[in-house]
Amino acid sequence: MNEMSGGSDGAGLCGGFAAGPMPGFGGGQPPLAQTLGLAMARRAADILGRHRDMHDRAAPEHDSPEAAQFALDDAIFTAVLDAANECLGEFDPRPPADRWCDALLQLLNLAHHAPGGG
Repeated sequence: MNEMSGGSDGAGLCGGFAAGPMPGFGGGQPPLAQTLGLAMARRAADILGRHRDMHDRAAPEHDSPEAAQFALDDAIFTAVLDAANECLGEFDPRPPADRWCDALLQLLNLAHHAPGGG
């Protein structure tokens, strides 16, 4: 079992974090957490893929659709990375600033091994 990713079964991102079912979700919390974690990881990987060549192209105009998409992607990616870092904190006692890179690597690894991942 890989404690850093929530388990080698792909539970990922706090898949085994909560101790008991959430109200309104019946007994399906682990599958729900697994699905949510995989979706977040795939979204983060998609965002990184879209902006892979950002250093090779001109910066978009301030009011352009590209700038708006970049701002949206940045906000989503930051939220996903912050959530992954917080979950990783359940297994890693280091301060958040010291584990963000590991959180990013866990996200990318999870996205790579997820169904439909690359």
